[in-house]
Amino acid sequence: MFNPKTSYSKIAFDTILFFKTTGQIRKIDESKITPDLKLNLGCIVYIYDLNDNIIAYFGNVYPQKISLYEEIVSNAIIAAENPKIVQLSIESIENIKVTVDILSLPQKVDNLAELNPQKQGVYIRAKNNKSGFVLPNTKRVRTGEDQLALAKKQAGLEKIADSEIEILSFRVTRYD
Repeated sequence: MFNPKTSYSKIAFDTILFFKTTGQIRKIDESKITPDLKLNLGCIVYIYDLNDNIIAYFGNVYPQKISLYEEIVSNAIIAAENPKIVQLSIESIENIKVTVDILSLPQKVDNLAELNPQKQGVYIRAKNNKSGFVLPNTKRVRTGEDQLALAKKQAGLEKIADSEIEILSFRVTRYD
């Protein structure tokens, strides 16, 4: 069985285990939530098999919940319930690992040359509210221009001029 090294991955794993065994979302007493889990940050929860292959993930650059704790819980359940993956059974939970990426608040990018795709992710948003993001250290992404092109493709914004898109960067810290 997975042995989380951090409180973030423990919350995600325990949430998946509890949800899969009871069908319910475990809530903890607000007073037991540590200050770091009360921050309002985006995160991505990943579920891996024992060979380190990603089998599911879900998350957002901008938080959708009131706290990081709630964000981790929500994203863990959505990742575990993703219909695009093999359904996680109670038995298969013994064969998974979980990580949580916590994202910094995005900062405006004025010059693509400022981006370091190995250390920073990129988030884009167009005036029509379409958006997309690319995590740092993505395969075959070597430059800020590569990151922007991939984010535009994912968001369906390939034909929109760069000047019409808000470009932001963020950092990611992974917790397992």
